[in-house]
Amino acid sequence: MMLETIVSMTLVGAIIGAAVGGWFSVVFGRKKATLSADVVFALGAVVMAAAPNPYILIVGRFLVGLGVGIASITAPVYIAEAAPSEIGGGLVSTNVRMITGGQFLSYLVNLAFTEVLRT
Repeated sequence: MMLETIVSMTLVGAIIGAAVGGWFSVVFGRKKATLSADVVFALGAVVMAAAPNPYILIVGRFLVGLGVGIASITAPVYIAEAAPSEIGGGLVSTNVRMITGGQFLSYLVNLAFTEVLRT
């Protein structure tokens, strides 16, 4: 039960971060919202690295999820607004492609380690 909670906390944080990310970017602006997401993400990484027990690890994973959720809403909009109109769409598409490619590679690495751990 603890392992499942640790793994799922990032997703819970991302859901909540995505839900409030739009509001946050309207109130504080896209740039500040994106920078805040970066700070929350980095703080979550530090908390996870220093976690003395699984409960603190859960808090760190939740913070990382919040950062991911807020950034997933605000970053594409900020890229589109900050870029020249001729290349804005291409930059947003590249951002999405890189994120999706990273997820695919992480699944492949996970698959490789799953096979190693089974033997």
